[in-house]
Amino acid sequence: MSTLYFEDLENGAERDLGTYTVPRSEMVEFARQYDPQPIHVDEAVAEETIYDGLIASGWYTAGVCMRLLVDGFLNETASIGSFGLEELRWRTPVRAGDTIHAYHRIVEKTPSSSRDDRGYIENEVRAENDDGEEIVFWQATNIFARKPSDD
Repeated sequence: MSTLYFEDLENGAERDLGTYTVPRSEMVEFARQYDPQPIHVDEAVAEETIYDGLIASGWYTAGVCMRLLVDGFLNETASIGSFGLEELRWRTPVRAGDTIHAYHRIVEKTPSSSRDDRGYIENEVRAENDDGEEIVFWQATNIFARKPSDD
C-alpha cells in the first residue's frame, strides 16, 4: 500500500480501526506496572467500590486504542508526530473480557503557514465496548508530511 500524505486525507473521513479483546492478565499487569491503584489490581478492594470489581486503568485503555490507531491508520500515513492531546476523556470503565472497538475521524486539515513540507490534522479517536457504550474519546492534532514535489 502506498503512503498517505497530508493531501490524501480528507476532512470528515472516518475509519474503523478494529477491535481488541482485553485479557485480564494483561490489564492487571499493566496496572501493576504503571497505575497500581487498588481498583485496577486488587479484586477484593475493587469489589467494595462503586465499580463492583476490577477495571482497567484509563491509561491502559488509551494504550490499546493507540495501538489500534497505529495499526489501522498511522502506519499507512506520512505521520511525523503530534503536538499531544487537546482532550482525553474516559467515559465508561473497561473490564477484563471487554472488546474495545475503536474509530478515527479527521475533523479538520490545515496546511502549515510556516513550513511547506507539512500540514496539521485535527483527529478524533473514540472507542466503544461490547454494549456500544463509549469508553474513551480523545482529540489530538497530528503533523503529516506533504507529498514530495517532482522537481
